[in-house]
Amino acid sequence: MTEQTRYVIMSYTIKRRRYKKHIMELKFLRSELAYQDEVLAEAHQDFEIWYRQWCENKGIDLQELNQKNQKQISKIISQPIFPNLNYDEAGLLVLDQKVKNEEKKKFTTLFKQVAKATHPDKHKGTMLDFKAASAAYENGDWSMLLQVAENHNIIPEDLSEVLPIMKEEAKRLRKKIQSNKTMYSWKFQECETEQEREKLVKKFLNHLFNLEL
Repeated sequence: MTEQTRYVIMSYTIKRRRYKKHIMELKFLRSELAYQDEVLAEAHQDFEIWYRQWCENKGIDLQELNQKNQKQISKIISQPIFPNLNYDEAGLLVLDQKVKNEEKKKFTTLFKQVAKATHPDKHKGTMLDFKAASAAYENGDWSMLLQVAENHNIIPEDLSEVLPIMKEEAKRLRKKIQSNKTMYSWKFQECETEQEREKLVKKFLNHLFNLEL
């Protein structure tokens, strides 16, 4: 074995290890985001009920405050309270994002390999994986496509192209996770005492209505 061949093999081995690391990281981040979505679905309702009841007990007229502070509220609550997360038939999270054509080209070969390995006409029990991979490819959800590929032991041909995209994908998912943690509903479900909940509600009312309590 020549020195150059040894170097090529070593270089690929390192890239393969990095690829495995990023696959595990992306899988964890997607799982964390799905967990947050499940928690927030209930936490939002719990927070809404608790803070309205608290305001009623304290004689705070929320209807009047809403009417007086419509412009302030519209500026603060300009985005959906929850991320609009979608799930496929298997319950796997599918993240829609703006598809970049140059990125899509880098995943075309991988998608064809995955589609061939999961096509329901040729393989039984792979319908869900085929649909998940197809949706991921169309939506630019590369972490999902890579996850399905990994489940079928399919590795991208050019890891040098894929690794930077995987790092960006992880960064995007971490940003979503961190954004969820700033929501009052998330903070509410982390409160352990009535005092902590009351303090959070006061902060919320101050943020929304400039109300000092």
